[in-house]
Amino acid sequence: MRYKWPKAQQSAAVLSFDFDAESGFLFREPEKAKRSLADLEERRFGPRVGVDRILRLLDRLKLKASFFIPGWTVENHLAPCTRIRDAGHEIGAHGNVHEAVGMLDEAQEKSVMQRQLKILKDHLGVKPAGYRSPSWDVNVWTPALLKTHGFLYDSSLMGNDVPYDVPTPAGPLTEVPVQWIMDDAPLFRHVYGATNAIADPARVFQLWSSEFTGMHKENGCFVLTCHPFVSGRASRIQLIEDLVRFTRKQRGVWFTTCEEVARWHEKGRRS
Repeated sequence: MRYKWPKAQQSAAVLSFDFDAESGFLFREPEKAKRSLADLEERRFGPRVGVDRILRLLDRLKLKASFFIPGWTVENHLAPCTRIRDAGHEIGAHGNVHEAVGMLDEAQEKSVMQRQLKILKDHLGVKPAGYRSPSWDVNVWTPALLKTHGFLYDSSLMGNDVPYDVPTPAGPLTEVPVQWIMDDAPLFRHVYGATNAIADPARVFQLWSSEFTGMHKENGCFVLTCHPFVSGRASRIQLIEDLVRFTRKQRGVWFTTCEEVARWHEKGRRS
């Protein structure tokens, strides 16, 4: 049976941004991070330039987006995080120092969870409804941990292309699913030694618009995941704008946030 969206809409479309800044590099390569100004500066483009370009784009398009922000980013780049909040966009949790949770045991992950929630509350006054695991890395106990900490939803898994329930001992956790084809990092990031080449934005537009067209026919939930230090570059901002304008030409698209998708799903579960 096809998924039912509000007001008889045919599909949902969400713009989401993982505002990592330097955090992931600091966690994964702490020794290199002590000496590599080049790697640090690449990531500092996000808080320095990318976030404000994205906020201006969203303002032009009259759209609200979902931003997932690590605690470290909030503590070290508070001004752009505050601007995201003040513009009315959703802020979700995204680890503390972008920890790969697969490298953590359950007690360590719980400690990281508590730390990031405290930072979001103390610095931004935010109690997030949603969580996105750094690198989309999820342990078998993570959904229960999220549920017991009051999260409405997770957005890290790929088990469907519409919202679905992940069972936990504390009750179902809503999943707002993602997929690698709609992540900017594998397409646009240069990684020495990797086989991927930096993609032409025109090719990525073709890829993403084709994916949207297919998901729209299937009543899907199109969640685009971008990073300010990657998609804050000028041509990629234009790509996102072109993609939104393309999707707006289709009838029956609900442009929304991850939180609103999750609340709609929860409402349907209760009814």
